[in-house]
Amino acid sequence: MLIFAKMCVNLHPNLNSNRLMRQIKTLIILLSVICLTTSCLTGSSNDVTYYADAAITSFSLGTLNRNVASTTSDGRDTVVATTITGSNYAFHIDQVTHEIYNTDSLPVGTDVNHVPVYLTTKNNGLALIQSIEDADSLIYYSSADSIDFTQPRIIWVLSSDGTGTSKYTVHVNVHSEKPTFYWEEESAASYPTKQLPDVPMEGIKQILGESSKEIYALSNDNKLMVRQKDGSTWEEDLLDESSALLPTQDLSLVSFLYDEVAENTDYVVLVGNRSVENYPQEPVAMVWRKIVDNDPYAPKGRWTYMGQMRDERYALPRLEHLQVAEYNDCIIAIGGKGLGGNTASPYNCIYESRDYGITWKKSLVFTMPAMKELSAEHPSVNMVSDGWYLWLQGQTTGEVWRGLLNTLLWKYE
Repeated sequence: MLIFAKMCVNLHPNLNSNRLMRQIKTLIILLSVICLTTSCLTGSSNDVTYYADAAITSFSLGTLNRNVASTTSDGRDTVVATTITGSNYAFHIDQVTHEIYNTDSLPVGTDVNHVPVYLTTKNNGLALIQSIEDADSLIYYSSADSIDFTQPRIIWVLSSDGTGTSKYTVHVNVHSEKPTFYWEEESAASYPTKQLPDVPMEGIKQILGESSKEIYALSNDNKLMVRQKDGSTWEEDLLDESSALLPTQDLSLVSFLYDEVAENTDYVVLVGNRSVENYPQEPVAMVWRKIVDNDPYAPKGRWTYMGQMRDERYALPRLEHLQVAEYNDCIIAIGGKGLGGNTASPYNCIYESRDYGITWKKSLVFTMPAMKELSAEHPSVNMVSDGWYLWLQGQTTGEVWRGLLNTLLWKYE
């Protein structure tokens, strides 16, 4: 039995394109004859059909290596080796211009010297990759091999009957710019004020916010309350831990669609602090989350305590006037001076949680702008996100700043 694992076609540099095509077609016909002969020798009676189609019908990448610049805990520069899932970056196949490319570029630091590629051809046409060193040399494509995409590559497709050929140019785009967050000062009138629901306030101390179909509030006796938007009454919401762990001051709530779990589902996060009078030495904030399935037949959602005190290393600090917002697929948090057992300076950094409230770290990308508010005796900053921009407003100065992460622009390049 004959097995072709890899094939290289060396073409004379003086061959013109017509002779090149004739040689390739001859090669395909020869391979077809060999396959037919092998089939006959093994006693197979199956008929073999060949087609004139020569096209790439799908193209994707496998797991790619990536080196990310980072800083150690003692301030030294380092490089962290990680991987990314190449199939998350869709490739467009233009069958008119015969170009293949990814519209959403791979992140900075991705190794494109060794790229695993998965492609399919119409009617089992043969794919051959043109060599970088020798344009007259073609190498048989195999998904087991990695390909150097530091420059555009040429892929030839040859129909199974040897009569059709197509030539594709493949571009694997990678960002050369590191993620950067830009701030600019705006007019005070431009701040997108977040409107709270207008509902009856009997027995309610504070409206916290809303999801797609629910409204949340803190009662006068510090219970977490819920009200359906199409309902008429407040009721005490369900908790998976003791209500003693609920925050009662510096409260902030964020809600967003959580399509990764299921359609028509909301992810809600509530942060805040317990009473300093009752818990004077506590160093961390209280973080709760609720996943709300809005299907009318789904069971009621339940608030889950995120266990901040169980591992203080990655807890959200206990800060005055906590504010949270969802931005760039993570939750951003800011706050004033530290309370109780926390001695943080006001607004000295921005915290981010990429696992939606479980762990919190000082962001290396998001930084506070040069706000005059930060020099006030008791600075206080509001924060809101419109999905595209992150907005800050100083309560004392009234100044407004608008921030944009450059990676959001990459999707539209």
